Amino acid sequence: MSTQLYGIADVGGKMVDFYIYAVRMDQAGQHIESVQIIKNGKSLNDVTVNSRQFVAELIGSGLASFKTITLVNNKWVYGADVHVINDIFITTDPNKTKIDNLSHLPRF
Repeated sequence: MSTQLYGIADVGGKMVDFYIYAVRMDQAGQHIESVQIIKNGKSLNDVTVNSRQFVAELIGSGLASFKTITLVNNKWVYGADVHVINDIFITTDPNKTKIDNLSHLPRF
């Protein structure tokens, strides 16, 4: 599938750099190990896999911004901003909990 992603701006008007499309959980199903991401302007054919730690470091250092995204009826549905907790966990709700809130995304 080659459905192209066209970015949307966040509240501050800055374009989002990457979208998290799917997650891989640890063996216990408690924490995200890695994520599938799509760079803004790319398509589903351009998905890359990155560790949760790497994504958390990018967000925490201000080098990149992330949102969730899903494909529904061949159309992109843009989700929530992704934030970092304790420099190592990623979440869509900056509520200081270690339980991730990205569980609605597809698994890979």
